[in-house]
Amino acid sequence: MSAASISAPRARTEAALGKPRARVVLLVVANVLGVLAFAWPFLLPALAGPASENHKVDGPWILLGVVGILGALLFLEMGRGGMGPKVVSLVAVLGAAIVALRLPGFIAGFSAMFIVVLVAGNAFGPSFGFLLGAVGMFASGLFVGGLGPWLPFEMVAFGWVGAGAGLLPGAGTPWGIRIGALAAYGALAGVAYGAIMNLWTWPFLADGSAIAWDPSGTFAENLRHYLSFYLVTSLAWDMARAVGNVVLVVVLGRPVLGALDRAAKRMRLSIVPVTTAARS
Repeated sequence: MSAASISAPRARTEAALGKPRARVVLLVVANVLGVLAFAWPFLLPALAGPASENHKVDGPWILLGVVGILGALLFLEMGRGGMGPKVVSLVAVLGAAIVALRLPGFIAGFSAMFIVVLVAGNAFGPSFGFLLGAVGMFASGLFVGGLGPWLPFEMVAFGWVGAGAGLLPGAGTPWGIRIGALAAYGALAGVAYGAIMNLWTWPFLADGSAIAWDPSGTFAENLRHYLSFYLVTSLAWDMARAVGNVVLVVVLGRPVLGALDRAAKRMRLSIVPVTTAARS
């Protein structure tokens, strides 16, 4: 059997799973919006006025933008043929799991909901991981965490956790390597999530202290202030999340990933005949 014949099914599957241009553009816009929402104290300090009072002014607009993009992404998935409705259904089911696992609350900074976005992002890829994280956090905000200016920031940051998991070794990788990489990433993501989320409110806290945001300061000065603020106020809290993520990935990662890998394989195979028929 030739190499070409071996790779043909894989090529058809990849073509069927190819990202439409509009989908890529929406994902890029969502991520750029998220970066600017978090990083403006360092990059655009002139926005201090519009973003004042804990984002009560700009927060609803950021939420509207992120939710609008997510809605457009789900609409595109529904129209992709074959795989689309299954993707939306899977997002709904896993999003409900995120809501359920958030209901018991947090132990320090840890919540079991992180295991869902970690394993699903790893099984289905970075774009699915971002979509699931953002949708799941929005749903959990509606039912558990409440609606407020913090919600769009949580959606983007949680989406980034899922996207990062999708960049790690996936199906076909030896289990020891895959689980080890995902556990290490879970620890890193547990700390990074807290460090990123603190940015949404840090400019309005610690006013006048040595760790406060300085609108006239340089990038390096404000970064140094923020790192000091984070170490003093949040690192110990976020370490609980990091440790909890590692434990859940080690204990539950292999069986859950096995189930999701099988689902991903069935979803990929189901769209190959559709693609082939369309070309014939």
